[in-house]
Amino acid sequence: MEKFNRDETFLARWVSGELTSEELEKFKNSKDYSILNRINDASQNLESPHFDVNSQYNKLKSYKANQLNKEKRVVKLIPNWAYAVAASVIIALGIFYTLNVKTHFNTGFGEQLAVVLPDNSRAQLNSNSNLDFKSRNWENNRILNLNGEAFFDVEKGQSFKVITEEGIVEVLGTEFNVISRAKYFEVRCQEGKVKVISNATNNEVVLLPGDAIRIINNKAEQWNYNINEPNWLIGESTFQNTPMSQVLIALENQFEINFDISKIDLSQRFTGGFTHKDLNLALKTVMIPMDISYSVDTKNTIILKKKDNLN
Repeated sequence: MEKFNRDETFLARWVSGELTSEELEKFKNSKDYSILNRINDASQNLESPHFDVNSQYNKLKSYKANQLNKEKRVVKLIPNWAYAVAASVIIALGIFYTLNVKTHFNTGFGEQLAVVLPDNSRAQLNSNSNLDFKSRNWENNRILNLNGEAFFDVEKGQSFKVITEEGIVEVLGTEFNVISRAKYFEVRCQEGKVKVISNATNNEVVLLPGDAIRIINNKAEQWNYNINEPNWLIGESTFQNTPMSQVLIALENQFEINFDISKIDLSQRFTGGFTHKDLNLALKTVMIPMDISYSVDTKNTIILKKKDNLN
């Protein structure tokens, strides 16, 4: 009897690509491989997560019954055992798809979320951010997708990558903060060593503790910061020569507010911070140094104006 008829895990390992090269070669040379391969190819068209094992198995049983009703002299092209094996392939595929489903986390306005990853690394999401990754084979494939802002505390191990639309951050074991928004990419290294790859510039930069880089308007800006200064993890967002456009996005994300920005220059740079606990205090600490006045209209939109342009 062939090995796949004795080993209950054989077909599942075949479907998920986990056979050894020797096992796969022997299997391909077996007389039943072509039938099982056709069944597997057909099963690949199934879509996850709407995977109905019972329905597929019942279809196989119905097909078998129709075959039995035909004349006995007709030679069967598919042996009886193939139906049971096909059901095993379908179940194996279901397990395979389940293992490959991404784990997804997201935060709303003013929310923060701590996520413990499979290797006990940690990711803390700031407001209005999205993070996803595959748990399967995590130890050898530590890759996450991020949109928004997150702080990472990474356990030592295989390469750890954060993929964003604006660039890639790669480390072995460290602490760092990433912001990725449309046409804006910022990384701060808190501990260890970080390699940053920008999609816009195609350059690679290695950051050490206290080093930071941002990519804006396809240009890289590097600076140093105090790793002991307050940060969003303890309720205060801080900025170093940051465009006002990004500061206002941070305010909107924390307090779920909207700004009318038609009368200010968004390219102005801001250095400072704001608290997450008090909107009025946050507005004062940002707007007063920038010489910007603000008021609220009937739609609860905060109207911003440069003080020398109040009309």
